[in-house]
Amino acid sequence: MSSALRKALEVLMALSTEGTREGLSIKQLAELTGFPPSTVHRFLQVFKEFGMVDQDEETKNYRLGPQLLRMGLQVRGLLDLREAALPVLKELTARTGEDSYLTVAQGKTGVFLERVEGPRPVKVIELVGKEMPLHRGAARKVLLSFMDDEFIREYLREMEGGEEMEGGEEAPGQASLWEEIKKIRERGYAVTRGDYLDYGFGIAAPVRDFSGAVRASIGIIGVREQLTEEQLRHLVEEVKEAAWKLSRKMGYYG
Repeated sequence: MSSALRKALEVLMALSTEGTREGLSIKQLAELTGFPPSTVHRFLQVFKEFGMVDQDEETKNYRLGPQLLRMGLQVRGLLDLREAALPVLKELTARTGEDSYLTVAQGKTGVFLERVEGPRPVKVIELVGKEMPLHRGAARKVLLSFMDDEFIREYLREMEGGEEMEGGEEAPGQASLWEEIKKIRERGYAVTRGDYLDYGFGIAAPVRDFSGAVRASIGIIGVREQLTEEQLRHLVEEVKEAAWKLSRKMGYYG
């Protein structure tokens, strides 16, 4: 970490740990951090620009700003979601025998937030925290499908720009992916087979919050060897039921 960035974060931490409702002056922050007042002032102006600190018009003191609150609420929301999802994932794995995952969108990628391993010795390994494009795999395709149309159009335009996806493969065409997105929206779930691993399959369904917005997806990933259509139908119902249970926990009753 650069020296300047470390100093800036120390100023922000001083506001967090030592600040009061009245805020802190530049002089107080300089004394707390040991930095020259000019340095503290420079950092505060940048934080102020990004909404991370506020300045009182009368006292000229500084305190933490609304952007940090929004960031904190986002982290809190992810922690609440993860905590609520864990027993649902455990039940889904127990009922299907497959590894189950909770996935959230970050920009134009999907990230596995939580995973529960099943008992099968041969499996498809997906690492928690690994980012992958939203059009790869059922867990991420569900998230992409329930984005607004403008987001999807922009995403598809970037794909059509010739950008190589993971593994060096070409991105699928806009028309075919749009058709798949429409089917996922109609059915309320996604199924992929050999989407980015020849021997793998995935099933996922959306998780909604109290407002009806899709917050995450929940699903399973496994090896598709000897997977029959009857087994697939059963697994789809289990995944849909798990997604419904977690959505209810998040306040969705639609």
